[in-house]
Amino acid sequence: MLYVRQGDKYVLRFEDGEIFPDRLLEFIGAERINAASLTGIGAMQRVSITYYDMEVKTYLPDQDFDEQLEVLSLTGNVAVYDGEPLVHAHVTLGRRDYTVIGGHLRHGIVCPTLEVVLTVLPEPIERTMDPVYELPGLDLRNRF
Repeated sequence: MLYVRQGDKYVLRFEDGEIFPDRLLEFIGAERINAASLTGIGAMQRVSITYYDMEVKTYLPDQDFDEQLEVLSLTGNVAVYDGEPLVHAHVTLGRRDYTVIGGHLRHGIVCPTLEVVLTVLPEPIERTMDPVYELPGLDLRNRF
């Protein structure tokens, strides 16, 4: 992975064969990043995504796609859960036949590149288990 820092942002270029978000987790650990937002575009292969089923309060079994896919949109955030950084990312993927799939990104192998802008927030943000949805939600202090 290659990167440059510009103020509160990192511009990252993941290289062929790197696994996302595993490689990002290594980076944010090394840089001690505890809160951030991210956006990205590029391409991946062997991608695993899932979908959260509200009725049963769990993620459906992962769906694996072993094909070349364009990353049309990658969005997400970084927060701390159980003392460790957690990447929560959603992805929209384009197929060769111009159909689109998407969901909660588990992981994907970059092929040939993935470009991500990571905007670091100044204070850590924690996730705690939401008792209603049984998901680790952002633990925010203010209500509007």
